[in-house]
Amino acid sequence: MSDHEASPAVGTRPPGIIRAACIVLLISGFGSVMLTVPGVIDPAGARCTLARRWLDEANTDKKPWNNVDIGGRKTKDLTCPEAIRLAGQVRLHEKSAGTATIPGNGVVRLQAVLAVVVGLGQALSGSIVLRRLSRKARTAAIAFSLPGIVLGPLGPVSLGVFVFVAYALAVSPASKAIWPRRPR
Repeated sequence: MSDHEASPAVGTRPPGIIRAACIVLLISGFGSVMLTVPGVIDPAGARCTLARRWLDEANTDKKPWNNVDIGGRKTKDLTCPEAIRLAGQVRLHEKSAGTATIPGNGVVRLQAVLAVVVGLGQALSGSIVLRRLSRKARTAAIAFSLPGIVLGPLGPVSLGVFVFVAYALAVSPASKAIWPRRPR
């Protein structure tokens, strides 16, 4: 049986949980793309923002051992080279001398490009599942929701997206009715 024969007739409306999973994939995919495109376009700016955020977090938490002296200025007033240099002084552990390392421009751009690809994959596979209800598109949608946990800028939300999409498209009664298990 081919993939086209296994899917329902064109024009049928997918069940609510399948539609919801596809919409969640569309939203999280395009959200990931919007949040990571600046890292692709301007990795130096993203690197500067990261350094300033690390300095803010280190100086505002309740751990005095990781504070960095920024000369009484606010982190937004630091130049990018100063912020990157000072962020390299943030201690990682109280009892060791290890300090934070700000990734280079190439690493920032590479991670942003990978996140954009995953976000586009989520959005496109979600829309294809919604339109065609094909088994291949369903598998792609589940597969693209998994790396979003590691690469996605949405953080813990990506884990929720993966769990919901995996349930809705692989385990739910509606998914089993649309894509029954193939006999071996």
